[in-house]
Amino acid sequence: MGSGNKEKVQYSKRIRYLRRLILTSVAAACLIPICICVILAVRYDRLNSKYEQARADLDWYRQRFGNEKDILALEDTDETPSEGGEGSSAGAFESMDVDYATVDVSGAQNPEDIEGTRYVYLTFDDGPSIYTDEILDILAEYDVKATFFVCGKPDAKYTDSYKRIVDEGHTLGMHSYSHKYSDIYSSVDAFSEDFKKLRHFLYDTTDVLPRYYRFPGGSSNKVTKVDIHELMDVLEADGVTYFDWNVSAGDDRAGATKDTIYNNIVGNIPRFKHCIVLMHDAADKKSTVEALPEVIEAIQAMDDTVIVPITDDTLPVQHINNN
Repeated sequence: MGSGNKEKVQYSKRIRYLRRLILTSVAAACLIPICICVILAVRYDRLNSKYEQARADLDWYRQRFGNEKDILALEDTDETPSEGGEGSSAGAFESMDVDYATVDVSGAQNPEDIEGTRYVYLTFDDGPSIYTDEILDILAEYDVKATFFVCGKPDAKYTDSYKRIVDEGHTLGMHSYSHKYSDIYSSVDAFSEDFKKLRHFLYDTTDVLPRYYRFPGGSSNKVTKVDIHELMDVLEADGVTYFDWNVSAGDDRAGATKDTIYNNIVGNIPRFKHCIVLMHDAADKKSTVEALPEVIEAIQAMDDTVIVPITDDTLPVQHINNN
């Protein structure tokens, strides 16, 4: 082959190479922005879903607890909210004047007792929320089972949260359907209707009939218009046991941080043999989620201490008993 032909062949190869290079560059220039747009669209959709869920949670709490400014104003003035101020549960209702040191749990006989063992029950009120899955992920990471005292949220986006609580071996408890104090505590009939509505809703959703209840504000709440013992009778008639708490994270108080939540829990657990810890699963309780891993690690590091869910064998901590 002559030198002229060789040059033509090499020239043709260069042309084909440059053509492929140009086409590849053009394709990449088109595909990369498309891929970036797809990724951003997916991320936007996820963030938007979380935003919508958080907004729905916030609306739910405002309906039941009132406006945030009103709640903070009540806390700043140390006032007890009026009947219509359900929002005060953020401080005044669940932070009752109860001396937990006087709650007699240390010497009680309990079928689950093992000499020297301390039982810690992590409980979460008010869920499900945007943080429920994150809480469940943390519990799974540490192989810990907890108890969720939930409210009635029929929105389909929460259905999987209710089911996941049950499917992963946690205890599903009840915390009223509406969490609206002025309605729940207006009469025995109103309380009974709300309780049965929640129980049936949870059974329809999870195929589990819950047997444990936590009164909004605790059994020592000062809001109920009827004798709390009459409401206890409603629960007892259906074979339901109610639980208060003797250790509080304090995450329902304004200004609660990861550190204060950690200190409130870990610092008070040594006071009791049976520790029922009150925390909250709510859209405004990010600090609780942040503190949870360190709380669990600290408890697991304590001698002769186990973290377990509430069961039929659990000794109830009750601020007011039904005697």
